[in-house]
Amino acid sequence: MNVSYELFLIIPPGLEDLARKEVEEKCPVSPITVIKGGLELNADINWIITAHTILKIPTRILMRITSFKVRDFPKLYQKFTQFKWNEHLSHPEPLWHISCTKSRLNHTGKIEETIQSALKEAMRKQPLARDWEKKNYSPQNFYVRIADDVLTLSLDLTGEPLYKRAFQKIKGEAPLRENFAAAFAYEILGDLKNKIILIDPMCGSGTLLSEAMTFYVPMHLRKFSFEEAPFFKGKLVRTEKSTKSFPIQESLGFDLNGELLEKVRQELKGKLEVSLINQDSLTTNLNRENTIILCNPPYGERIQIKGKRGTFLKEAWEKFLKSDQPFRFGWVLPSDMDDLFQIPDGYSLKTKRHLKNGGLPVTFWIWERRN
Repeated sequence: MNVSYELFLIIPPGLEDLARKEVEEKCPVSPITVIKGGLELNADINWIITAHTILKIPTRILMRITSFKVRDFPKLYQKFTQFKWNEHLSHPEPLWHISCTKSRLNHTGKIEETIQSALKEAMRKQPLARDWEKKNYSPQNFYVRIADDVLTLSLDLTGEPLYKRAFQKIKGEAPLRENFAAAFAYEILGDLKNKIILIDPMCGSGTLLSEAMTFYVPMHLRKFSFEEAPFFKGKLVRTEKSTKSFPIQESLGFDLNGELLEKVRQELKGKLEVSLINQDSLTTNLNRENTIILCNPPYGERIQIKGKRGTFLKEAWEKFLKSDQPFRFGWVLPSDMDDLFQIPDGYSLKTKRHLKNGGLPVTFWIWERRN
């Protein structure tokens, strides 16, 4: 009988509904509770394996290990000394991530010192197996959250964030995180039935295109932290490739940085059928039948643009919607520019989603052409 674990999926705030939809489609489990910044659910080890290899929107997956009320350091020490660490610990020197809100214990440094001291005492009574030395295991990450005097201890099952796919390593100067790109592609393409041409007119390293093309492709190009945990037995089972994909007939990326495009072409050669073209999309006719335009344009911060950013982006917006007239047009912009863009003639606003990208408040827009 498989053990069911209490899990928390960390999701970029603002993308929780899309993440839930992805879980329900790819590896359904119930119930799923949506809270700000994540999803709460219970699942077994097989689900954990599948989720790590197929889900594209979550940042990482945590296992909730224990929860208890604590108001003083002696109680904290006692609880961590008595805990059965051998069921979860694979390295004697884990890393601690501690946060406190509205609690009597609020000195994170002293909390960590107390936990480490308690762990050393616990290891005297229940010595750790030496597998970590023989197999060169990495230190695990444990999350300690104390809110309203209730401590929750969680183990990071993922390791490096899930958006680090180990699939495409070459990046431009202002890359979009892979899980953001996957979410945007899912939202603009997920309900389509007919074949379309996907165009990113300012593609940079092509993250939006590659995430759209691989949204249903399992990723096995990296290891996950749970593979070294005591409760994981055996090897990571390869998830079968899904027969589903977005209805992309052709994938085109345009950019002014020809050197970057050539590097990306070489990296993706034999992996993805993506055409990367060194042209200015603002002077190139992109008007084709059944097109979807999706882009993360430069804002003039890390990538230079001509003139003021508002003028540049307004020009691009009008060109793409009035001249190229795609079936759908989606892009992400700083939220302080929301007032510049209204509903264009012949289009309806399909999505206006607020979130943060690298700490910057941004808005993801999708307009759909009215037939």
